[in-house]
This record gives sequence, structure tokens and C-alpha cells, in this order.
Amino acid sequence: MEEGFAVESRIEASEESAGHRLISAIAATTAVLAVCAALASLLAGRAAHHSLAELNQAAIAQNLASDQWNFYQAKGIKRHVFEVQRDALRLQPGSAAATQAAVYDKEIKRYAAEQEQIRKDAEARERERDEAKASAQRFDSRYQRLSLAVAFFQIGIVVCSVAAIVRQRPLWYLGLAGGAAGLFFLGQDLVLSVAGGRGA
Repeated sequence: MEEGFAVESRIEASEESAGHRLISAIAATTAVLAVCAALASLLAGRAAHHSLAELNQAAIAQNLASDQWNFYQAKGIKRHVFEVQRDALRLQPGSAAATQAAVYDKEIKRYAAEQEQIRKDAEARERERDEAKASAQRFDSRYQRLSLAVAFFQIGIVVCSVAAIVRQRPLWYLGLAGGAAGLFFLGQDLVLSVAGGRGA
């Protein structure tokens, strides 16, 4: 009878040791997934912040471009007024009318030159706007990838926690699969960030 008790005791000790190793492995996995989730969450927050900042810059550039186009239009109206007055003076006889028409010609040329500079400034602001929008889109794409990574890491953490409670190895494997999916999206983002020259 003592032999049976010794064998049962060894089996229980072996099962207890295996259970302890499983819990330790699950705990280590959960800790690693938590660190990865924290990192991905930090990067996602930074990406969201940069996306909003770039959208803000795009809005500012759009407002400045609109101001420049309004200024362009105002100069165009003034130039047109001088053109009408010059053309009316050219229909009148006399040197005084011709002299005044020449003065208006100079004003017309000045307004045309100013308009050209204003047009260039407005187009430069529009380019700034477009670049800021494109940058915001890139940061938003980063945010989407990193959000997926965080979600999969959190799923992995929850499943691993359940696996530790019920001591089921298949659930641990499922938690590992969730963590692997999170690592895929985190790794994809880091590779694309480095390749795109935006850094992490």
C-alpha cells in the first residue's frame, strides 16, 4: 500500500511542478505583452498627436493661402480701376490726359507685379497645406496600425490571464497568438517608420 501512495505522491508533485512552470510561463508572457502594449500605446498616442498637429498646420496654411488670394483679388480690382481710368484718359485729347494715363500705366504695372508676388505666396501656402495634409495622413496610418497592435496585445493579455486562472495550455497558446499579431503590427509600423524616414 505504501508503494501506491509514493507513486501517487510523485505524480501529484510532478503535476504540481508542471502547473507551476505553466503559470510562470504565462506570467512572463503576460508581462512581455503588457510592456509591448504600453510601447505600442505610447507610439499610437504620439502618432495621433502629430496627426492632429499636422492637420492644424494644414488649416493655418489654408487660411493664409485664402488671405493671400483675397489680397490678390483686391489688388486686381484696384488694377482694373486704374486700367478703366487709363483707357478713358486715352480717349481724351491733350497732353495732360496722356501724362495722367502714363501715371496710371505705372500703377497698373505695379499692381500686376504685386499680384504676381502675392500669387506665388498663395501657391506656396497651398503647397504647405498639401504637405501638412499628407503628413497628417501618414501619422494617421501609423495610429491605425499601432491601435491594432495595442488591441491584439490586450487580447493576448486577457487570454493569458484566463489561461493562468484555469491552467489551460491551449488558452496560453491562443494568448501567444494574440501577442504575435500585435507584434506583427508593431513591427510593421516600426519598419515603415524607419523606411519612411519619420522615426518612431
